[in-house]
Amino acid sequence: MGAKFMNFGGLGRWWAGAAILLLALAAGAPALPASGTAPALRIRDLLVIDKNGHLLVFASLEDPFASPELFEAVQSGVTTRFTFELGLLRSRRFIYDSEILSRRVVHQVKYDALKKAYTFLIQREPQESAQRVTQSRDEMADWMREINGVAIAQVRELDPQSQYYLRIRARVNSVDFGFPFSYILAFMGQKTDWAYTPAFGLQGM
Repeated sequence: MGAKFMNFGGLGRWWAGAAILLLALAAGAPALPASGTAPALRIRDLLVIDKNGHLLVFASLEDPFASPELFEAVQSGVTTRFTFELGLLRSRRFIYDSEILSRRVVHQVKYDALKKAYTFLIQREPQESAQRVTQSRDEMADWMREINGVAIAQVRELDPQSQYYLRIRARVNSVDFGFPFSYILAFMGQKTDWAYTPAFGLQGM
């Protein structure tokens, strides 16, 4: 009975120490924006064109790095990822439209403080990927937020008598929670609303 009491006391002291440590970390962590929420993100400049028999998508995520918290997260070494979800839908009268094709595009950046360089990785399903390196903040931001000519469909596979439209949204998240994690908490999991193009034929918009 006495041994059990001593173990319980040791456990209590452990919890007390952990609580003090957590409070100390919280006190030293950078503050989030006063509103407690990150600025709303949105998709803009959405365009679909036909080039060499492929429908290509162009779009831009309204500058997410205009908010200093997200940029500071990148500078702190947090591997930051933007995931773009694209869907091609066929318009159908009297019944629900159907999504016939979809793609996911991932833009990821990691900052190397020693080299003062950003490593950018783009991944397009199913197995397409490429990597670039820059020391320019502006160039990194452009790479992260812009979709430039992602192929969504081959024209020959579409019905020439049908009308189509594209929808796209983006999500901000992180591959890791490298400290200071509070920089990115306001942005984690934030998604844009779906953005839609007008209806178009096989020539695009």
